[in-house]
Amino acid sequence: MNPAARKKEIISLLEQAGSVQVADLARTLKVSKVTIRSDLDEMGQRGLLVRTHGGAITAERQGSSRFVSVTINEYADEKKAIAKIAASLVKGGQSIIIDNGSTTVHVAPFVSELPITVMTSSLLVVQQLMHAEKVDLLMAGGILRRPSMGLMGNYTKEFYRQIHADWCFLGASGYSATHGVFCTNLIEADSKQTMIKSASKVCLLSDSSKMERLSLAKVCDWDAIDYLITDAIEAETRSALEEQGVKVLTP
Repeated sequence: MNPAARKKEIISLLEQAGSVQVADLARTLKVSKVTIRSDLDEMGQRGLLVRTHGGAITAERQGSSRFVSVTINEYADEKKAIAKIAASLVKGGQSIIIDNGSTTVHVAPFVSELPITVMTSSLLVVQQLMHAEKVDLLMAGGILRRPSMGLMGNYTKEFYRQIHADWCFLGASGYSATHGVFCTNLIEADSKQTMIKSASKVCLLSDSSKMERLSLAKVCDWDAIDYLITDAIEAETRSALEEQGVKVLTP
């Protein structure tokens, strides 16, 4: 079995079981443990799985991801209202991070006339701002995750480690007042955590459909978030977040 076919079989086994072990793969695929470890390391760097001690787990629960081409049109008016508030926080001369996502992408048109620096791993944000002459646009490298049309992984993290932003506008697939902020992919969560550490202020943009909704990968607790901008929020949830120091903004 050639390397490409072997890696395809590893992905197939991972999708079936959710996790794999080096010893089991070596026995099943009739290769050495060294070869399997090398395969898993490479696949982990490409964002295809998450390495664990002795094996790997799937980076994303099957069926959990939805393509941004679909989600960008859901709650579109609410997302634009959220993005407009977010953009109003930005001043000329500042630098901002715009995360991947169907809500965060709407920030781009609202800041396109400001003399600012925008840093992003979202291809959709780059598309929106590539002709905005007042905006200095910096793009992270990485592995393309097609559901979000954003880049992630080690190269993305290294980019964000080297910069500082005044604002990080963060996307998420769900949040809970008790449990924190979530996304659907473990590797993307890792990239988001690096973005958060690189910004003075972190602003979560999330429409109300994501309230009290959990996903596979935890991004952070509320002590990492300064603002939540949403279209609507239950009074109990709002109170719980404000008690944790989060400023909640709504249209």
